[in-house]
Amino acid sequence: MNITKVVSALMLITFALGANAQTMEGSKFTTPDYEFTTPESCKPYNHNIMECVNWLENVSPNIFEEEQAKAKKFLVDWATLSNDVSIVMDEKIVTFIKSSPDMLTYYIGGWVKKALITKNKMFKSDYAYAGLQSVMNYYKRYNKLVKTDYNIEQLIQKETEGGLLIQLQKDMIKYDFK
Repeated sequence: MNITKVVSALMLITFALGANAQTMEGSKFTTPDYEFTTPESCKPYNHNIMECVNWLENVSPNIFEEEQAKAKKFLVDWATLSNDVSIVMDEKIVTFIKSSPDMLTYYIGGWVKKALITKNKMFKSDYAYAGLQSVMNYYKRYNKLVKTDYNIEQLIQKETEGGLLIQLQKDMIKYDFK
């Protein structure tokens, strides 16, 4: 393959990724009409949940505020009743529960997305890690628009040092083998 083809391919990929990011910021997620009454009533919305989580993770906190509020409620309502997930909200793990409760949605979203992709067949520490990664990524991406949180800053530091997953595995062992 010659250099021209490689450069052309890289430019095309870069353009496509940029267009996708721009599309997320410029588009709204439309929360479906739903009524969750049983765990079974959640299943038909699994594909909507994935779309919802992806949108929430990639939309700025200062736009589409009404749509974000509806999407967050949809996600939380689904996660509360669905049999496809069983989320752990231990304050030792989710250290920002009190300081930034609004960031819990991203934790739930990261957990849910990982659980749906892997069919809920991993350790809970893996799902908690995915949830915390979602929180940290959102926090770093929109750091000028979200409230500064020392607890999240500590998670980012621990992740940078390479110790977050190890700590989670220790803290979550009681949940992993229930």
